[in-house]
Amino acid sequence: MSTTLHTHGDKLTCFTAALAGALVARGETSWWRPLLAGGPFLAVTPADTLLRFDHHPAPPLPALGLRVTGADDWDTAYTAIAERIAHDGAAVVLGDVYHLPWQRGYRRWHAPHWLTIVVETGGWVAADPLAMTTELGPQAGTRMPIPGPNELREWAISIGAEDAVPRLREESMAGSADIAPGRAYRWLEPDPDPVIAPAPPERLVGPDALRALASRYRFARGAADFEQIDDLWQALRQRELLLWAADRDADVLDAAGRAHWEDALERWRALPPLLLHARLRARSGGTVNTATIADTLTALAEFEDQHLAFGARRTEER
Repeated sequence: MSTTLHTHGDKLTCFTAALAGALVARGETSWWRPLLAGGPFLAVTPADTLLRFDHHPAPPLPALGLRVTGADDWDTAYTAIAERIAHDGAAVVLGDVYHLPWQRGYRRWHAPHWLTIVVETGGWVAADPLAMTTELGPQAGTRMPIPGPNELREWAISIGAEDAVPRLREESMAGSADIAPGRAYRWLEPDPDPVIAPAPPERLVGPDALRALASRYRFARGAADFEQIDDLWQALRQRELLLWAADRDADVLDAAGRAHWEDALERWRALPPLLLHARLRARSGGTVNTATIADTLTALAEFEDQHLAFGARRTEER
């Protein structure tokens, strides 16, 4: 079965797609393994009126020896990105869909979008395998040749620091608020001494997180209550990736684990349409009924913290 990254973007988020691209550039053929280790996982931590969602037991960037850096000066940013490409074969740039011409959100809305810049025969290419359905229709993965530094300068503009929702997502990936917020250009660089901060005591994990979300959405009515529905879509994508990888990597799940997550995934797939419909209704001032959303989240809590990736292999090694 194919494991080519570009043809499987419907199992990824922009974050995991970019990290997978960097792993492939490093020579990792089983690029899904670091992205699935110890998962599926879901945790939520209060962040004022919002939540920080964590989709990995350990923050992926320090776990991979990476950190976010940035600059306001394009010459500085371009030199650093070029050095990463020369050294690693790829650079991960933290962009914004608003500035990416191939994205549905181009010139329409702002959202964080991580890209892997790789070298091919004809020059640099922006590798963006992510495939999904947006409010404006399907978004296919693409590999966009970069004509030159001026085009990359536009495509590499980072999302602003004023929107807390994307900032929380990136802080989750980094395990820290040290993500160069507000810099015009941001990218990933090696971290020679990565530190993983302890989880805050108020964080809810697994079944507790899902039940807390069920309670939160049961009483959601206004548009602001649906600002973070894409974080649950990210949770779905992690579970999609798990089952996809299990078809190609015998160590990912045993038979019982596959059956468990196939059952869970049927329920997870029902969530995004329900959440999107509720958000659109709330934005238009319509009546919102979230009982089915809350009931689905409550049911999904029963599947968490069981049959984790590579669990059967760890049991055999004891």
